[in-house]
Amino acid sequence: MRIDKVHIKTRFKNLEDFRIDIDEKAMETVLLGLNATGKSNFMEALVIIFRDLDLTFNYNRKQFPTFDFYIKYECRSHIVEVSHDNNKYSFVVDGSSETTAFTRSIDQYLPKHIFIYYSGISDRLQDLYIPHQKLYYDQIIKEHAKKENFNTIRRIFLAQNVHANFALIAFYLFPDQSNETLQFLKQELKITDFGSALFMLKEPAWVQPKNKTELFWGADGLVRKLLDDLYEIAFAPIEEKARVNVSYKKTETQHRKYLFIKDLNDFKQLIDAKYSNKIELFNALESIHISDLLHDVKITVDKESVDGELAMSELSEGEKQLLTVLGLLKFTKDEESLILLDEPDTHLNPIWKWKYLDYLDSVVKRQDTTQIIFCSHDPLVIGNLKRNQVQIFKKNEEGKTEAFNPFISPREMSVSKILTSELFGIPSLISKKLEDLLNQKRHLQAKLTNGELPEDERLEFERLKKYFDRIGFDDDTTDSRYNRFLQLTSENEAFVNRKYTKAEEEELDRISREVLDEITKEEKKA
Repeated sequence: MRIDKVHIKTRFKNLEDFRIDIDEKAMETVLLGLNATGKSNFMEALVIIFRDLDLTFNYNRKQFPTFDFYIKYECRSHIVEVSHDNNKYSFVVDGSSETTAFTRSIDQYLPKHIFIYYSGISDRLQDLYIPHQKLYYDQIIKEHAKKENFNTIRRIFLAQNVHANFALIAFYLFPDQSNETLQFLKQELKITDFGSALFMLKEPAWVQPKNKTELFWGADGLVRKLLDDLYEIAFAPIEEKARVNVSYKKTETQHRKYLFIKDLNDFKQLIDAKYSNKIELFNALESIHISDLLHDVKITVDKESVDGELAMSELSEGEKQLLTVLGLLKFTKDEESLILLDEPDTHLNPIWKWKYLDYLDSVVKRQDTTQIIFCSHDPLVIGNLKRNQVQIFKKNEEGKTEAFNPFISPREMSVSKILTSELFGIPSLISKKLEDLLNQKRHLQAKLTNGELPEDERLEFERLKKYFDRIGFDDDTTDSRYNRFLQLTSENEAFVNRKYTKAEEEELDRISREVLDEITKEEKKA
């Protein structure tokens, strides 16, 4: 699965007549740009495009995007082009118009998985995911639902924090299928073993009055089979009625049950008898969450340098984020998949950010036919990428978002250079306050050199000079031309009290060019 070109024709949020040409040969593509330039909206549009194709032609649920689009991508060695205009689709496969053939065998033209991760607090992506989750839920609650029929992750999968707990359980219960992951947990997260699990169940909103006293409130299908199994191996199951806060001004009585699995050996009794692989188990565990039966799940682990077990909730945000994304990608790494990650590096420390793309290779071991598109605001994460793997989102003079490749590859620049390049566009590597003080000192120094500095400004210059000497900041260099450039530009008050606006940047560029012309003329005379 490799996306090549996308054209959002009509307005979708802040994208309109938006075109992007992605290098389909690149395994990863990063989207860079200021906030509100449309990076997340573009990934949201991709989810909608594939979601509605799947719902319409696989499930006969007529659902059309609210925007017109054109997309070209490669999937299972086919070049696929899909256009959507005024709620009508047209398809081209390998250069030939295909409608009936496409819709009848659409699975071979759609990604096997679309894995979505969003680090923000908004439900924007979760809302897109609801139609597919509802279809999946309707299947797992059927009385005769069998776990062996759920041995793959569904096509559209939204990663949430609770999934990290289920993934961890599945990894430790099938170590022969998870060797690289267990090594990663030990080396990077210092997690050496699984401890215990406490499933805190609650009465679901869908419970019927006649089932309120039933063991699991009338739950059926896949989730009921798992709960019955957990109940058998649980240590002293408990139930209670608890008063809980629904809001700051409302409480309600909630019927809860607690199933405590005290160690890995108890879990293994169940697994060895009834589950053949980690995906079957993961799907069964997730069915508790999907069925609105899970209040919380508390997992404990053994961790180096920690006396006793450590609750998963006590891991740092970065540890949980790394475990959630990389852990779940182990379940969705099949061929022909699309992975969409919206700021998956938000909480990571600098070392983990620097290694992030290596983790995707070494831990996930994704297939060559799987494409990753992700947003980031961190130069450490993108430092290994070539220019064809980077798309810069930027608004033009008309306010429309454009996407383009940078002139230079991030891998050819230092972190500091990446920050001040077109990739991030930061005006200076030093703080704004220090930059302002430095510009002020240089301006006063230029006036001093020209004999134009009054006494009150001389005192201010001496104060600033002492300050910069004390912090060990010396802006004088052995480059005579650069020193002359600083002197001449500093004479212009436009370089003092900067506002860091686009208009100001253009004016300073104009002045700088004039100064360079003056230096060139001086050198020719010399």
